[in-house]
Amino acid sequence: MKPERDYGLVDILDRLLNKGVILNADLIITVAGVPLIGLSLKAALASIETMLDYGMLEAWDRETRNWYKNQLMERRPSLAEDEVILYKTFGYIWYNEGLISSWRPGFWYVTNERIFLWRREPDEDLFETYLDRIASVKTGTEIEFGKDREELNLEVDGWIARIRSSDVLAFEDAIRKALFNPRYQTEPEL
Repeated sequence: MKPERDYGLVDILDRLLNKGVILNADLIITVAGVPLIGLSLKAALASIETMLDYGMLEAWDRETRNWYKNQLMERRPSLAEDEVILYKTFGYIWYNEGLISSWRPGFWYVTNERIFLWRREPDEDLFETYLDRIASVKTGTEIEFGKDREELNLEVDGWIARIRSSDVLAFEDAIRKALFNPRYQTEPEL
């Protein structure tokens, strides 16, 4: 007798995920007719979507979605009441304190009031300066591991902050636009 249809692994997985399978098993281990261990197994195997369609895991799904929503809402940089984000990019700042020196990653924000580097884990500002404290903005190139790397140098209160991002020129442009905001009386040296 030939099977009517050959089922492949893909067909079986598709059936398992779309329709699901419920397993009920009772197992009793005995020695010399004396029951020693009893095992009752009840399992459902299906995709999360299928389980939710059948009313299973609804509480888990609701709690998981709420947890992620709260995590995303809580993990945003805090802004002042009238502060508006003008530009955001991933990047680094050069950190040099005693024996420790490294590039510290985070998200750069240019707002109508300040520039800051913020990192989600832990929630902290790695760098922050208000626009009116920036004396100059210059791009340059550093050689690192035999390659030219573009950097943005911000002069703030006589100190140079070395900055890197995926698009240094766009970052510089966003800073310049924020600096020439008419609410500031003086324009910094550029």
